[in-house]
Amino acid sequence: MRSTSKSLAILASALLMTSTGQMLGAGPATADECLTTTDRWQAVDLGVTGGALDINDLGQVAGFSRSATGETRAIVWDDGEIIDVGTLGGPRGYASGIDEEGHVVGNSYTESEKSHAFLWYQGTMQDLGLFGGYAAFPGDVNQGVIVGDYRTVPSDPYSRLRHAFVIRNGVKTDLDLVAGSEATAINTAGQIAGTHRRTERVGLPASQQTQRAFLWENGAVTELGTLGGIWSEASGLNDQGQVVGQSALDAGGVLQAGFVWDSETGMRRLEDGGGVARPKAINDGGVIVGTHTCASGTARAVVWTGPSQAPALLPDPAGGTATAGNAVNVHGQIAGNAIYPDGQQHAVLWRLVAGG
Repeated sequence: MRSTSKSLAILASALLMTSTGQMLGAGPATADECLTTTDRWQAVDLGVTGGALDINDLGQVAGFSRSATGETRAIVWDDGEIIDVGTLGGPRGYASGIDEEGHVVGNSYTESEKSHAFLWYQGTMQDLGLFGGYAAFPGDVNQGVIVGDYRTVPSDPYSRLRHAFVIRNGVKTDLDLVAGSEATAINTAGQIAGTHRRTERVGLPASQQTQRAFLWENGAVTELGTLGGIWSEASGLNDQGQVVGQSALDAGGVLQAGFVWDSETGMRRLEDGGGVARPKAINDGGVIVGTHTCASGTARAVVWTGPSQAPALLPDPAGGTATAGNAVNVHGQIAGNAIYPDGQQHAVLWRLVAGG
């Protein structure tokens, strides 16, 4: 649930420990680390090779696991239990969103190797299909309402067009946007954040990327602008209608920065401490999580405690590096992933420490 599930307004006060009782702390800092690592959160490896992509306010985490043979399956973590959501018959699947009622959305291959959208609820997986395209990808779910995009191939064989959609009460509707759009997040008011005017061509240079972040509400589309460059894209939305994402800073479209947008102040650049910020989610109190890249070129999970605050690195799980923060719930639990020395990616959860 990429609106209220990315809330961090209430600061929890519980130490997070592994299932064996071992506390996980921060890993070693890199030599060129440009940010300070916060001690307000601690990290735990969720015990799965894969990734944690979303979390609801009940602490249920949606994501995927990857087997030694490369098969991926959609899974949900629920109070220490790993629930295998599975696939639609093919070798790959993942869960991208979960709401407070336990609706889970994601993407899965079928036996015929088609990439379908799905809805899973109370143990039953529903195939949502392709919507007339060749692949469909739900981005978020809130109160059972699903948003995402499906892909089609137009007459130009080197292009792929994305079409943003919303599903309410089982009825799918394309958002009234120009061709080339995706819906990333939906909040409890039904506002939808995403990106449109995106035509992806093979080898398309940054100078030709002209997509814009948008906010959709009751059929009206508001373009959010840029930070001075030629493109922007939205990744997160909260119940106050604040949107986070990235924007180009220059006419060439190469230089980029993270942003936060609201209807009163417009688009503002996030503090980045001299690196490159990629925010993924914003809570109802304005706390933001995502990733940040310093001079080493390694992305790491990061948190902003407010849109005007400097970012702080989240601690690495023991032995893990190259972390990413993907979602956060009202209790301060942050879902994400980390890379380990063997090259495997593991699902990771961060929680606030006592007094944090």
